[in-house]
Amino acid sequence: MNKLLYKIPLNLEGFTVVQNVVSQPTGANLAMRVAGKRNMIQLKDILYLKSSKNYTIFKLNDGREIISSKTLRIFEEELLEISNFVRPHRSYIINLEYVDDLYFNCRGGEILIHDQKIFISRRKAAEFRRNYRRFLRNTGQNVSSTIKMKTTIRVS
Repeated sequence: MNKLLYKIPLNLEGFTVVQNVVSQPTGANLAMRVAGKRNMIQLKDILYLKSSKNYTIFKLNDGREIISSKTLRIFEEELLEISNFVRPHRSYIINLEYVDDLYFNCRGGEILIHDQKIFISRRKAAEFRRNYRRFLRNTGQNVSSTIKMKTTIRVS
């Protein structure tokens, strides 16, 4: 199942093939083919993955964008076992470590990652909220003060 997640061996002498690994911690590498060459990307450096038709755009922490010819569904299946990556919308998979701000409203919600606004779909909002609370508990952060409700009252 994990075709894209690889573990880089410590001693690189004599190794030509990298072995598949069932589950990876956050500091693992993600290997993908881009334009006929192989790029190794640290999972901790990925801000989010964005779908662009049949391509996936990786937005990295250093500002780079890497385009892969695989769909977002393939990467979602590979990142399913890693708790930091969640799909809040059909066009995005985000890394929860880089969430700067978060609001929920009647249409789902909004996530702010490095000045990029990512929407949470209405149908995935409850699941996203559970995953985010679980992530906050695992990292030892305060759960109650980080999730805000955005409410506006319309007076007519």
